[in-house]
Amino acid sequence: MTVEQKRAANPETSAWVTASAGTGKTSVLTNRVLRLLFMGTKPSRILCLTFTRAAAAEMAIRINNQLSGWATMEEAKLRNELQELTGVPASTTEVSHARGLFAQVLDAPGGLHIETLHGFCQSVLRRFPIEAGVTPQFQVADERRQQELLSIARTRLLREARHGTDDALADALATISATIDEGRFDDLMVSLTGSRDRLSHFLHAFGGSDGAIAALRTELGLAPGETAETIIKEFSENAAFDSKALAEVVTIFQDGGIKEKQAGITMLAWLTATPSGRVAMFENYIRVFLTIKDAQRKNFPLKKTREEKAAATATYQMECDRVLAIVMRLKAAGVARSTSALVLFGARLLQYYEREKARFGVLDYDDQIERTKSLLVQPGMAPWVLFKLDGGIDHILVDEAQDTSPAQWDIIAGLAGDFFPGDGARELARTLFAVGDEKQSIFSFQGADPYALSAMRQTFKAQAERAGLPWDDV
Repeated sequence: MTVEQKRAANPETSAWVTASAGTGKTSVLTNRVLRLLFMGTKPSRILCLTFTRAAAAEMAIRINNQLSGWATMEEAKLRNELQELTGVPASTTEVSHARGLFAQVLDAPGGLHIETLHGFCQSVLRRFPIEAGVTPQFQVADERRQQELLSIARTRLLREARHGTDDALADALATISATIDEGRFDDLMVSLTGSRDRLSHFLHAFGGSDGAIAALRTELGLAPGETAETIIKEFSENAAFDSKALAEVVTIFQDGGIKEKQAGITMLAWLTATPSGRVAMFENYIRVFLTIKDAQRKNFPLKKTREEKAAATATYQMECDRVLAIVMRLKAAGVARSTSALVLFGARLLQYYEREKARFGVLDYDDQIERTKSLLVQPGMAPWVLFKLDGGIDHILVDEAQDTSPAQWDIIAGLAGDFFPGDGARELARTLFAVGDEKQSIFSFQGADPYALSAMRQTFKAQAERAGLPWDDV
C-alpha cells in the first residue's frame, strides 16, 4: 500500500478520500474493513454502503477470501500480511485472532453489512413499516415495474386532461400541445418520468405546484395575474406613450424614404386607433422598431433623418427601447406560461403515479430513500432504529460517494448523527469513511449530485473538528 492508502485505511480516523479511477479504491475499502475487524470491531457494527449490488458482492468476496486465507495461511506469511496491513508486527495473540476472524464473520447474524443504500433502506422499512408509514407487506418496484406503473399513470392523466373535469390540467395540456409536436410530446413524457425525483423535490421545496409556479413568476419579474394579454393591453393604453412626440416622427417619416414612409403609415394607424385597436395591431407596430428576430432594426431611421432630425430620432429610439422592454416581458410571460403548464402537468403525473403505487402496494427506489430519510430525521429515532436492527453502528464506509444523492446523504448523516458528539467524549472509536471523485459521477443518475460531495465533506469535517476527533482528507 502507498502512504496515502495506509492513511485512508486507518480505522481510528474518519477519512474522506478523493480518488480517481484505477487508484485502488476497492483495496482501500477492503483493507479498512479488515483492519476494523482485526482491531476487534464486531462485524455487525460495520456498515459498508456501495452504489451497486455488483460492487457490494465484489467487496464481500474480497474480504471473505482474505479472511479465509488468513485462517489457513502459513504463519510467517500471515505475519507479513498483517504487518503490511497495520504497519506494525503482529503478536502471537493477534495472529491467532486473525485466524479466527473468518469464523467470526460467518457466525455473525447476516454477516458483514455490505449493501447498497437502497438495500439498507429496504431492510429498515421491513423492520419498521408502521413507524415509516408504509404498508407492512410492501413490494419493491424494480425499473420495469416502475415503467409499467408510470405508463398506466400517463394514460389515466391524458384521459383526464382530454375528457375529465380538471380544467387546469386541460389548459396545461393545451399549452404544451401548442408548443411541441406529437413526437416531442412523447419525449417530454419520458423526460418527466425520468426526472420525477428532482421534480418531486422541486415541488416539495415550494409547497406544491402553485407555490412553484408563483416562485417561477417572481423570478421572471412578473406580477401576479400578469399575462401576455395584460402586458400588451398596458403597452397600448393612451397614457403609455408620448403620442404628440410620436406624431412628429410620423410627419418626418412621411417626407422620408420608402421604408420610413411605410413605418410612418403603421405608426399613424397605431396613434389614431383605440387602445383595443392597438392591441390588434401590436405585432405590426413593433416591427417598425424590431426585426422578425426581435432585434433593433439597423440603420433606421435613415442616415439623413438621423443627421438632420435629432429630436425625432431620439423619440424613435425612446419608443424602440419601450418596445424592446415589452418584448422581453412578453418572452418572460411566455416562459412562465409554458413552464407553469409543464410544472402543473408534471405534478399531476406524480399524483397519478403515487395512486398507482398505492393501488398495488409498491414502493419504488425513491420511496425507499425518502421514507427511510423521514424515519431517521425524527428526533432520537436513528439511534433507536440502529439499536433495534443490530445493536448499533460504529463505522460507516461509503463507496462511490460522488453518485450519492442529497436525500441519500441525509440518511447517512442520520446514521452518523451521534458519531461526533459536541463535547468530544465517546466510549468507542466511531468513524465515517467516504471515497469518491466528482469526475467519475454518473450525473443525475438516481438524483446523484456530485457537487454535494464537497459540501458533505465540509459538514462532517466541521463536526469532527468541533468534537476534537481525528479527521483526514486523503
